[in-house]
Amino acid sequence: MLLTLLIATLALQDAPPPHPTTPQQFEGRRSAFVQGTLNVAAGERATLKLNPNGTYDLVRVDRIQVSDVLPPANGSRDLPNDAPVGTIRFSLHARRDVGSILKVENGQDQGLKYGGFIVRYVGGQARPPAETSVCTVPAGMVSFEHWPEPVIQIVIGGLQRSDDATPVCPPHVE
Repeated sequence: MLLTLLIATLALQDAPPPHPTTPQQFEGRRSAFVQGTLNVAAGERATLKLNPNGTYDLVRVDRIQVSDVLPPANGSRDLPNDAPVGTIRFSLHARRDVGSILKVENGQDQGLKYGGFIVRYVGGQARPPAETSVCTVPAGMVSFEHWPEPVIQIVIGGLQRSDDATPVCPPHVE
């Protein structure tokens, strides 16, 4: 009798919430977008497109060269933002003489604020993700983040709108 009552109670309960959407990945690439968190692997560029409801979708992952993330030369008038309209792009690469560089291109009509954790490669081993400071990226602009050591991955989350007209950078996180 008690067992029948328990089974009936379970059957009448609300159905469990649906499983999260499938991780967005591209075959042959390590970068992925899962439940609002973007993982960008070194040597790759991930492009996210803003949906009308304020969420993002991973629409492309490309392999890149270190030249794709280097800031323009001093005095250059090159516009380094090649992000298609309505997208944001995160590109990560490293080279011994320049360290690791993350280039963030904002092709949206709104500013971008986000949080980041980096995975460093130290002493032949990957270290656990560590929080890092990142700057906001105003609409239509580009931001460059730099670390002197090898960064093999950056985990990006908390993508939000920012009304900053110029980049705002928090205090440095060690």
